[in-house]
Amino acid sequence: MRLRYEFEDDEIVVGIQGKSNTKSKKSKKKDGAKKAPKNKKEQKKTKTKTHKKTNVRSFEGYQKATRFKKIKIFLILILLIIAIIFVLSSSLFNIKSINVLNNNILSNEDIISLSNINIGQNIFKINKNASIDHLKENAYIEEVDISRKLPNTLEINVKERKRKYMLQFADSYVYINNQGYMLEISTEKLDLPIITGFKTDLSNVKPGERLEVDDLKKLDMVIKIVETANVNNIGNLITKVEVSDEKNYVVELGTENKRAYLGDCSNLNTRMLNLQTIVEQEKGNAGTAYINMDLNVGKAYFRPN
Repeated sequence: MRLRYEFEDDEIVVGIQGKSNTKSKKSKKKDGAKKAPKNKKEQKKTKTKTHKKTNVRSFEGYQKATRFKKIKIFLILILLIIAIIFVLSSSLFNIKSINVLNNNILSNEDIISLSNINIGQNIFKINKNASIDHLKENAYIEEVDISRKLPNTLEINVKERKRKYMLQFADSYVYINNQGYMLEISTEKLDLPIITGFKTDLSNVKPGERLEVDDLKKLDMVIKIVETANVNNIGNLITKVEVSDEKNYVVELGTENKRAYLGDCSNLNTRMLNLQTIVEQEKGNAGTAYINMDLNVGKAYFRPN
């Protein structure tokens, strides 16, 4: 409350005035009641309704997006099917030429025939893996790759095994490569060193097969002999290598009418130097060179026939 002073006719009247805020307080209470937060149940109901409305809208949007995605995928599949049918049926993709690359031994015709691929086939209908398997059945073919050159050309790229040596087989010759793969049996004698004394079972002597393990070890030594002879300029003279005795390899120099016993081929370069000296000193003389001793103790020598 507060004091009120009034001046009337030279007198001072003092009165007490209280706050008449009843109505305002009531109105404030009413306003406060209106603004007061709802109880927990009502709040939960309100939130649930809002959440449900949001979920419904989100679900409807998701359904629309899913339907659109399915339609899109369906249209793409239809287009793919149409494209595949066109590619497989159109003569535009029929093979018109087959190019064979990097073949030196087998002819283009042989390789195309082995592949089972024909001119006029649809380029997408050929089974490349099956054709590669057919080609590798030939012992000469080590690796092969088949590629399509659209719209109508096919390339067959091969890597052939090379003939390096021959095995004497009855009245014929078995051509082999450096890895001991038997490539071909023929009566034609090539200008290659002949290996004799191998122990691979004759029943296994056929194209595509490989020498047995013991013979493969001996083949490694034959390769070293020839390579060392090449370094010493006499490799082209070797026409035959006898491998039956691993402690005493024998080489024949056909055009020189000479044989040479090399022992176990230890210190091979030194033995080849001795053989080269003998060939030069005994030019035109047929006979046998003995280089199979310990060269630190003995000396190589030549015995004429």
